[in-house]
Amino acid sequence: MKHLKMYHKVSPAEYPQSFGGFSFRRFDGSGSDISAWDEICRNGIIGEDEGEEAFTRRMLEAEGYRPENVFFVLLDGKPVATATVLCPEKGVGTVHMVAALPEVRGKGVGRYLAEIFNACLYECGCERAFLLTNEFRVPAIRSYLRAGFLPVLYEEDMESRWSSWLGENGYSEVEAVGENGELIKTLCPDK
Repeated sequence: MKHLKMYHKVSPAEYPQSFGGFSFRRFDGSGSDISAWDEICRNGIIGEDEGEEAFTRRMLEAEGYRPENVFFVLLDGKPVATATVLCPEKGVGTVHMVAALPEVRGKGVGRYLAEIFNACLYECGCERAFLLTNEFRVPAIRSYLRAGFLPVLYEEDMESRWSSWLGENGYSEVEAVGENGELIKTLCPDK
């Protein structure tokens, strides 16, 4: 089954300030940063059996990868969340490998990550961005919707999948777009 896809029109943004003990920094390329990325991503987006080679496969080999566009959210200096911006083509970015440790979920980290990757997308000259996700990542999708991402109807079954997800999660009207960002329709799961 294909991933759900979301679209975002990038607008001018600055990197956020720290809040509530959280701050952020860019990936430094060290083995300890790769280990931190691995630990964070094992909490929902990579398998337990993948090992640290997952970083090579999912990051270093990803089209548009730049180490300076990998971010960590820190709590008391310890990496607790991560997000990456890929810039494979001029004007179009991809938000990639967004994850947080369970102990920091529900504390505003998703919103903070969204501010970080929005600023990075703007800094990279992106006019629009996409991300891929799965239905079971409910808190993540809620964060993406709050950050202004919209569902993309890019396959025949996407309208029904998105309508089902939105209805199950208490949304009544959400705009859905095509891959070019143009409005296709407003999804109304209750109707």
